[in-house]
Amino acid sequence: MPWDEYLHRLGHEGPVEPTVDCLRALVTAHLRSVPYEMFESLEGVRPALGHTDIFDKLVRRRRGGTCLEATPLFGRFLRAVGFEVRLVAAQMWRVGGEWWPHWDHLVLLVDAGGTTWLVDVGFLMISAPGPLDISGKPQQQAGWTFRVADEDGGATLMRAGADGVWAPVYRFAEQPLEIPDYEWIIDFHLGAEDSPLTGSLLCSRTLPDGKVIVLGDNVIRARNGTHTIDYLADAHEAEQALGEVLAGHQHLLADAVDAWRKARANRRENARRII
Repeated sequence: MPWDEYLHRLGHEGPVEPTVDCLRALVTAHLRSVPYEMFESLEGVRPALGHTDIFDKLVRRRRGGTCLEATPLFGRFLRAVGFEVRLVAAQMWRVGGEWWPHWDHLVLLVDAGGTTWLVDVGFLMISAPGPLDISGKPQQQAGWTFRVADEDGGATLMRAGADGVWAPVYRFAEQPLEIPDYEWIIDFHLGAEDSPLTGSLLCSRTLPDGKVIVLGDNVIRARNGTHTIDYLADAHEAEQALGEVLAGHQHLLADAVDAWRKARANRRENARRII
């Protein structure tokens, strides 16, 4: 892989070596430079899992990606740098207070400086914006406090906001995965009626003080341990919110707004059919 192009895409100009400081810098650069987005999937384009195809999409076409794209590619890059890396599955916690039935999220476990770090560069919602020591000690990042705890018999990422209340984000496995182990996720999300990725525009990007997330008809601005949720009343408001997420990616904005319009129209049509 031409990793010099990858580093240019991330905007990283510092040392590239298997150290904790470098890991932090690379994760930060990736999260702030590469948005979470899946606009092409809404148009019926099937995501490709081959690393060369993902490299072309994220680096040469300057698009964003999901955990199925950004995370495996970042893991391969870290291995090329000299880190010990495992790509593992994760299971997300639902707002309603239960585990999502599928282990369909991907994260990295990276060894550096004698410690294993949880690294996530492909999560839509709020998660640790930097490498997280999985030893269990609380760690503050961007106004939130994170820790890895043993919940329901598994290693679980926990988050506490300004109110100090802990809540699960997701739990993760230890068994390393290869592409054949997770390619089923694409078929599931493209075909399942209960897929959270079907029919809604989802995108987000990490900021120095938090994250901005477009979730269907809502925009979530998470900063310094708190968040606000605003309703997107029309395409103009959607364009403003999407512009925040896609800063530095102006070439994607028109397609994103068009996808938002289509997704809203489809949801309204489906609602009328149900009534």
